[in-house]
Amino acid sequence: MNALVTGATSGIGLSVAQGLLALGHNVFATGRNSGRLGQFREEAKGMAGTLHTLACDLERPEEVERLIKASTDALSHKIDLLVNNAGIATFGEIEETTLEEFERLMAVNLRAPFLLSRATLPIMKKQGDGLIVNISSVAGLEAWAGSSLYSMTKFALRGLTGSLLAEGAPSGVKAVAICPGYVATPLVSGAPVPESEMIQPEDILKTILYLRDLSPAAVPGDIVLKRLGGL
Repeated sequence: MNALVTGATSGIGLSVAQGLLALGHNVFATGRNSGRLGQFREEAKGMAGTLHTLACDLERPEEVERLIKASTDALSHKIDLLVNNAGIATFGEIEETTLEEFERLMAVNLRAPFLLSRATLPIMKKQGDGLIVNISSVAGLEAWAGSSLYSMTKFALRGLTGSLLAEGAPSGVKAVAICPGYVATPLVSGAPVPESEMIQPEDILKTILYLRDLSPAAVPGDIVLKRLGGL
């Protein structure tokens, strides 16, 4: 299996990429931290799969286009799994947010997944198989005070997922949004929940593997992963 995973230098993305490599799959991993990607390449030398990497900033559309070309070339224009995981967050009351924050979250959390999905969907349609996984959030199901920008992008990402599924299904392509609560990643550092009580990044990997194991005719709706006893 050939997989493209964004936000793969830490947290969910790193766990997914590592897990897929350990199972012998080919992975194209991207993130902004070139040093961490270099470290990942060293770690991956003993793994069963093949790792390709590219450091890029998904906030910039030209960087996304560079990623699309590099990944499709490296994976021989065959992509079985796209994991749109990269995401950023900012929190605060609506009147305190800035246009710059709005544009940055829209670019990384929504525009980049749109561009990557738009480029990948035709490849998967031609193959007659493929899975696009968009990492949304429980904040994409319910909004709270202080989370307007983050929730906007995560709600919208679910909408994109639904359209991808509707357009891809006739060709055997699936799209699913995973909506987790607190996951033990740097994004939620400082949250009022002990890390040991959070969802683990490996749980997202296991969920993706479950999706890949389903029969061609089966696809769930949004997958919501809540923390036991809370969000």
